[in-house]
Amino acid sequence: MWDKIRKFLYEVCDIMELLMAVAVVAGLVIAVVSLVPDLQHYWANRTHEGEFLIYLDAVFNIVIGIEFMKMLCKPNSANIIEALIFLIARHMIIGTTTAGEDLLSIISIAILFLFRRFMLMTKPNKNQKLPNLFHVIKAMQSPEVRDMIIEAEEKDLRHTEHKKED
Repeated sequence: MWDKIRKFLYEVCDIMELLMAVAVVAGLVIAVVSLVPDLQHYWANRTHEGEFLIYLDAVFNIVIGIEFMKMLCKPNSANIIEALIFLIARHMIIGTTTAGEDLLSIISIAILFLFRRFMLMTKPNKNQKLPNLFHVIKAMQSPEVRDMIIEAEEKDLRHTEHKKED
């Protein structure tokens, strides 16, 4: 009896997932249609600083919505990882971030690509091995790399302070 109830609830959840996907499609259609006035606004103000980022933000929202819809229609690890990659890329490109945040975003995307490549896809060759990630991590902890990161953060801080003075 409990198995029948679990199976019924699981089917109800599948139906609700599909209904949410339909709702997302409706929202995406509205967002795509509303992109036309945004494009006209961008074209009229294309010489103003930051207008392209506003337009790009609207486009990224649609792309992320599409990835979310794919995730609802066919929930698997590959679709989830793609959606996460787009979210991180949007944050890094659209948002005002520091060098350290950009570095973390790049590392996050690299890890997601590694998962997608080595954990989700079947390996064409049995002899194919994962790269030695411990060597990469050890190299990232070297004093030279730490000095480069500190130098980049200081440069970014000086650049930010210089902008505030202007």
